[in-house]
Amino acid sequence: MKKSPSLANADLIFPNLRAAAGLLAVGFVALVLCDFGQMIIPRLVGRAFDLLAGLGADDLEPFLTPLILILLLAVIVALLRYLWRHLIYGFSRNLERDLRRRLEEKFLSLSMAWHQENSSGNVMTLATNDIESVRMAVGFGLVSLVDALVLGLSALGFMLSIDPFLCLLAFLPMPLISVITARFGRAIYRRVLEAQDIFAELTEVAREQIAGFKVIRAMALERLSQAEVSAVSQVYLEKNVRLALILGGFFPLMTLLTNMALALALYIGGRSTIAGNITPGDFVAFITYLALLSWPMLAMGMTLGLIQSGLASLDRLAKVLKAEEPPSHPAAADFPDPGETFDIAFENVSFAYPTRPAQVLSDLTLTFPAGKISAVAGPTGSGKSTLAALLPALYEPTAGRILINGIPSTEWPVGRLRALFGYVPQEGHVFTGTMRQNLAFGAPGATDAEITRAAEAAAIPMDPEVFPLGLDTMVGERGLTLSGGQRQRLALARALLLDPPFLILDDTLSAVDAAVEEEILARLAPIRKGRGTLIVSHRLTSLSKADSVAVLEGGRLAAHGSFEALTKGEGYLSRIAQLALLGKPPEGAGEAKP
Repeated sequence: MKKSPSLANADLIFPNLRAAAGLLAVGFVALVLCDFGQMIIPRLVGRAFDLLAGLGADDLEPFLTPLILILLLAVIVALLRYLWRHLIYGFSRNLERDLRRRLEEKFLSLSMAWHQENSSGNVMTLATNDIESVRMAVGFGLVSLVDALVLGLSALGFMLSIDPFLCLLAFLPMPLISVITARFGRAIYRRVLEAQDIFAELTEVAREQIAGFKVIRAMALERLSQAEVSAVSQVYLEKNVRLALILGGFFPLMTLLTNMALALALYIGGRSTIAGNITPGDFVAFITYLALLSWPMLAMGMTLGLIQSGLASLDRLAKVLKAEEPPSHPAAADFPDPGETFDIAFENVSFAYPTRPAQVLSDLTLTFPAGKISAVAGPTGSGKSTLAALLPALYEPTAGRILINGIPSTEWPVGRLRALFGYVPQEGHVFTGTMRQNLAFGAPGATDAEITRAAEAAAIPMDPEVFPLGLDTMVGERGLTLSGGQRQRLALARALLLDPPFLILDDTLSAVDAAVEEEILARLAPIRKGRGTLIVSHRLTSLSKADSVAVLEGGRLAAHGSFEALTKGEGYLSRIAQLALLGKPPEGAGEAKP
């Protein structure tokens, strides 16, 4: 089914229009008055032309009156043009800012499942190209539309007052222009949608190639990478060429029709002027109005393209801004604050990712006692990281429930629930900026002393050779200048600075050596004393610090008890302990994360 433009999603910008209605009204009034001023000037020019024809070389005083009026009108038009540009274009910029803010809020509120189904390239295109298209449609597009209507109707009125018959001849192409505009409009809308979709794919491919440049260079895959980008670029080129062909055919056709009308008016009007039916001044004014009329006709084509592009982008934005997911948490809830210590219980919890049919967790019942250090171990794909991600509601159980101090997690407001946890995944994300900015990301008011204590607790050595400017050292995009272990420790320090009631370490220390891991765990013990901590790991060093260890296999609870008992018995922990004695890596090492 072919897509066609509609205003179905224009309600996305109605609140902005209502809020700025007064200023926009002033802006459009200024625009209309500016256009009327432009329309009066040709009449004054025609009047001056007729006066010149009847005046002698020494009698130019009557000519000064229209000249002064023309100059005065020019000043007024300039002031009005400044006013409407400030108000209308300023509104479109404010709208752009508001749409980007709303889009960011929506991105942050949508579930992990949504983000898994939508590429980063599409998200980036929505936040850049699509919002820009809406801004251009609302700003320049609406101005061009009003401009075209006012100038066109005004020019028509003045031309009718000069010579109705000549005006009729000049407007002969108008019905044909209307039909062409409607047909081209639908085609432009479809082509814009196709081009934006491919641009999103191109952005995602380029992002992946840049993010993976180390692998590409290490394996000498530059040609393969270039070929992949080139293939998508070629499709994008073809889509834009098809769009350009439509736009490229539309504007020359409009120019041809308006110039044909101008040529016809020059021939018929010139003969009428010679015959004395209209004055030379009126003929000059008529031709000037007809020339001015060519701009509204061209502007209608330009406006058409901008508005079609804006509507197409608005439809794409609506898919995100109007995306509805079943509410899993209340907006507010009234129950006692659990404080620094609370227990967590999984009751018959099952979970499957939306993109995978198989259950990752199945009928899991498990308790993490208040104020204790708990650990979860298991082979690759056993569901360890999934369990950790369920606690701060990054995902929701597909069956069963999670109780926080006896209260189901789904009854907690999501913001309040997540404030209970400090979640540190294996892939410690680093933002572009300084060490200080990264460490204090969640606590912008933290002092340097507090930041330094958190860094020391995570065993981040502020070596001048590594961090020459200390906390002000830039770490590069995504922590490019840091090692994997440094990135993990930075993420840990960032969580410690928040001092959360419950700390989740999801293979957080996998990239550091055993000695550093031992040092960090020793430093954490007094800091976390009396508060809950969950360690997800395959390393015996980390697991040995836990009061109890739960072993998952195939998404089910295979064993649960003390570290000593599980290593001495039979099962997963016993096997990895034996492998450790032989110097072999455990089965769960390098577990892939969802």
